[in-house]
Amino acid sequence: MKIARVFPTQTSMSPVDPDSYFGPPDLFTPPYDEIHISVVFTWDLPRAQQLKAQWEHIAPVKIGGPAIHGEPKDGFKAGMYLCKGVTITSRGCPNKCPWCFVNCDLIELDDFPEGNIIQDNNILACSKPHLEKVFQMLSKQRGIDFRGGLDSRLLKDWHIEKLRGLRIKALWLAYDHPATRTYFIKAITKLKKYFRRDQLRCYVLIGFGKDTIEEAEARLKFVWDVGALPFAMLYRNGRGDYPSPTSEWKRLQRKWARPAIYKSFFKED
Repeated sequence: MKIARVFPTQTSMSPVDPDSYFGPPDLFTPPYDEIHISVVFTWDLPRAQQLKAQWEHIAPVKIGGPAIHGEPKDGFKAGMYLCKGVTITSRGCPNKCPWCFVNCDLIELDDFPEGNIIQDNNILACSKPHLEKVFQMLSKQRGIDFRGGLDSRLLKDWHIEKLRGLRIKALWLAYDHPATRTYFIKAITKLKKYFRRDQLRCYVLIGFGKDTIEEAEARLKFVWDVGALPFAMLYRNGRGDYPSPTSEWKRLQRKWARPAIYKSFFKED
């Protein structure tokens, strides 16, 4: 069966093969047996319905994805709805953070495809036997990128010993709330003994709740001072609304999402 995968929004994790689309079909679109529209973000649902109407003359259309069915509880098929190289070894997260849309308890997948990009919601929440399987798989990979993030509160010395033996491209942590400050400092202090700053990345949530631009920028600077590269993640609610004043928040996000820009503000150690 030949399937076209259609995505309302293109991200860095989207597949880019010839059967992946980010808009309506054109005169050169080949025939398909089915059209799958994958919706990750709830604010893309109206766009997904538009795409459904535009693709229905090509083949029967199915709409699915986390925004509609929630976090999948079954396995993961590599290269289908995420780009090649991405693997997911577990689903869900036990933390239930108020700003996060992941609403599934942690499920470890018995079988998962090989890949060098780990996209689990919270991989360090997994059991040691599961993580041992993941590290064994990663021992055969290059350019390993823990894109889903490492929870600094769960990072242990044995994790770091395993990571040291891998060919790491990037380790991503998160600093979303000042309550995790001590854990974050401890994690980065240990990791930077073995990894360069450009290998230590950090998602920093900005614009959630009563956050201010001044407080958000202070957190971003703090991440740099501790020894990692910050990456600003601007919060959007379920409707897709950004915090106000939107233009100022977006300007801050753009500034702190590009190391080439903000590196010029600091002197390297």
